Amino acid sequence: MSKKPFVIFGLLLVFLAFVVPAWAFMRDGDPDRAQTEVPESLKSGQSLFVDNCGNCHKLYSAGTYGDFGPDLDQKLAPAGTPEGPDAASQIEGTKAQVLSAINIGANDPTVSGRMPAGIVSGPVAEEIADFVAQTAGRG
Repeated sequence: MSKKPFVIFGLLLVFLAFVVPAWAFMRDGDPDRAQTEVPESLKSGQSLFVDNCGNCHKLYSAGTYGDFGPDLDQKLAPAGTPEGPDAASQIEGTKAQVLSAINIGANDPTVSGRMPAGIVSGPVAEEIADFVAQTAGRG
């Protein structure tokens, strides 16, 4: 009997058991991967987003590729030109939407699971909401 099928099976098993999970864990919430440069005033919010939200949400400007929550670049992309005359009001509206989701949670039927309320609060929630509102869909 040939040992070749056993060797191939063993290599496949190692690949599936170790390489794929290691790759998946390394890419989720990795702040050094595809993270964009943001103004100094948003750096703290960027870091807080990576630490508290990045494992669930994808956001290009944060360099996160979460798999559970919605892609915030798609969900919160500004309508029209992001630098147009309505940009400030769009950012404030998006910030209010993000703060609401952080404070009371979110139950999006298109996404499996639910975002619990109060993962962060106070100034931390404000900084994250400001960062998301100013960067989502603009990368």
